[in-house]
Amino acid sequence: MTAQERGARQTESLGVQTAVLDTLARLGTDAALLLNSRRELVWASPNSADLLARRGPQGQSVQPNLAPGTALAAIADDPVAGELVGEVLTGGEARRGEITHDHWRRILRAVAAPIQGGTDQSMVLLILSDMTHERRLSRAHQDLIANLSHDLRTPLASLTLLAETLNGEARGDPAATKLFASRIAEEAGHLHELVSGILDLARLEAGAEQAKLEVVDLLTVVTKVCSALSPQAHERHLQVECRGDPTAATVDVARLERALSNVLDNAIKFTGSGGQISVVVAEVEGWPTISVRDTGSGIPAAALPRVFDRFYTGDRARSGPGSGLGLTIARQAVELQGGRIRVTSSPGMGTLVTIHLIHAGREDQPSAGLTSPGGETGSR
Repeated sequence: MTAQERGARQTESLGVQTAVLDTLARLGTDAALLLNSRRELVWASPNSADLLARRGPQGQSVQPNLAPGTALAAIADDPVAGELVGEVLTGGEARRGEITHDHWRRILRAVAAPIQGGTDQSMVLLILSDMTHERRLSRAHQDLIANLSHDLRTPLASLTLLAETLNGEARGDPAATKLFASRIAEEAGHLHELVSGILDLARLEAGAEQAKLEVVDLLTVVTKVCSALSPQAHERHLQVECRGDPTAATVDVARLERALSNVLDNAIKFTGSGGQISVVVAEVEGWPTISVRDTGSGIPAAALPRVFDRFYTGDRARSGPGSGLGLTIARQAVELQGGRIRVTSSPGMGTLVTIHLIHAGREDQPSAGLTSPGGETGSR
């Protein structure tokens, strides 16, 4: 008798038990696999194929063979899964563990328990739960705490040192007092910027601020933001050009102004004296679009995927102090009103930030594959 014939006979013998398992599996999101003592598949819940799919060579999803008689090793690529089932078959008690799947792209919680079917052969019920998102959130939370602790500690330490110096050896020296008071104000401003950024991001992520969507002319919004930041650009001897055609879009004006201000502020920080920044409003492939291009030093390819990460500040030596939350907040503000934001850059060639928004009268969102006015495809 072949392995497939044995699996088919065992499936038939389970009868009502299989129907119960199937019903329970349909009610949940976990994958359930019933295995015999040879670690061959007897039955699989309907959603197991999706959970245990692998990424193919072309990036497509490839589902595993879940026919009765299929070896567990051909379904789950982590040998720990087979070891867990083996321990249950040997010890007769339930076991719990974690396995990776699809070349570490997915983390699964595994619970294996002995079950006696309608045959004399021992079987194991293996329940798999996807905890990839949960683990990533936990890791992101740990990174946030670590980065926050570091970024708060630096200005606080500077403030303490400056205050001690001002109260000590610099006491009675008017020039030194003026200098250290100025530096204290700078550090306090940095600390205020960091705390404000954290609070803004927390409100956006928590959905505490409801979107107030309205149809506006993007050129009017962009002109207002450019005017507000022109003194900062002038101080760094930068030319800022704001142009385009009147373009209607459905946006949350406050969120859009916040996002564009952060993007433009970032461009000013990373563009050297005498450089240029252009802000253009146009329709790209039918979508209202704002593009911010600078003539700065650009972003290395290795750093480009991190530009939207919290507390990522690039080259501090060139940009000066900052919270590292500007582009993170910009992305949240844009995406929460249905838009998309992309960054393209090359070292020595400057940086282009493209914001695609919702067209007035349309409800669908801009595609992630939209191209920028200059022809580049935006990438995170």
